[in-house]
Amino acid sequence: MKAITALYLAQAREFLRDRSAVLFVLLLPVVFGVFFGLVFSEGGSFTLQLGLANEDLGPMGAQIVMNLDAPEAKGGYNVFTGEREELMTILKRGDLHALLVLPENLSQSVMNGQSALIEVFYDTANPTSADFAVSIVRTLLNEINLALSGSPPILEMAPQPVQTKPTRSIDFFMPGMLGVALLWLGIFGTAQPIVSQRETQILRRIGVTPVSRLTILTAEVSWRVTVGLLQAPVFLLVGYFGFGVGVISWPPFIGAIVLGTLVFVSLGYVLAGLGRSTESVMAISQLINFPMMMLSGSIFMVEMLPDLFKPIMSALPLTYLSDLLRQSMVGATAMHPIGLDFAVLGGWLVVLFILAVKLWRWE
Repeated sequence: MKAITALYLAQAREFLRDRSAVLFVLLLPVVFGVFFGLVFSEGGSFTLQLGLANEDLGPMGAQIVMNLDAPEAKGGYNVFTGEREELMTILKRGDLHALLVLPENLSQSVMNGQSALIEVFYDTANPTSADFAVSIVRTLLNEINLALSGSPPILEMAPQPVQTKPTRSIDFFMPGMLGVALLWLGIFGTAQPIVSQRETQILRRIGVTPVSRLTILTAEVSWRVTVGLLQAPVFLLVGYFGFGVGVISWPPFIGAIVLGTLVFVSLGYVLAGLGRSTESVMAISQLINFPMMMLSGSIFMVEMLPDLFKPIMSALPLTYLSDLLRQSMVGATAMHPIGLDFAVLGGWLVVLFILAVKLWRWE
């Protein structure tokens, strides 16, 4: 036990002396989680900025302008009235989503029972907001058509609000970046230090001592599991006091942290076995790090990923860890049942542990 304790403390001192490891493993994921949460905090709302140019001199154009610009009629859009040229300039500047132009013959056409062509201008450089803007304008015109026809609506909507726990961007990014932090613990806090110790012959000198391999590995893995357990309180302190993000179910949260740490520490030992130098393990690590972060649903929502990448996402351990953390921390909608998340992570742990043992080298 003394040997394990001594090696454990030696690993701790070496880790704390490596400022880059402390930055990547403990601090940077928290900073990224807060950054993404703040940047995308307004990403869930869209207010249409609608320009309205009335070129009709009759009563119909004035009535439409009055109806659209009435405060009680607005829902998700703001109306800016003015001349066509003035509003077109604002549209091209990007301050309007769409421009609605009421033609000069609008009133005359309506009185004669004829249809009038209403031009709608929008910016094709922003297809997402443009499509949404055109859709809202189309709905507004349909409502105006019904009002002009004088026909009573056959179907009416009865809104029934249901109160649920709101999902904020920070609720998505904080658990996701905690999962990424455990991934970086395996890559930057395990694989690279081990290869560095191998290159400087530290592992070789330890290997010829009377201390058993099991004792050495127990001390190393125990320290890295400790680091993983330290990462969770850092995230929780920042999340809770800064944004009100806590933990709603402790048993699955603690289980996810411990199991996730073991999975990615084992991955770090596998990468250390595959790489023969610091440069090679860096290259291999990036090949693992980038797709794991981008395709696991930790940074980008599943709905944003093309269907081509969905099978890859379903195979990544970080996908299931992030899902577990979001369920246990903020009660997010589950991608998978909790039991399946734990089962997949457990399977990855077994596979990676076997590979780590087979690929282990002292020099």
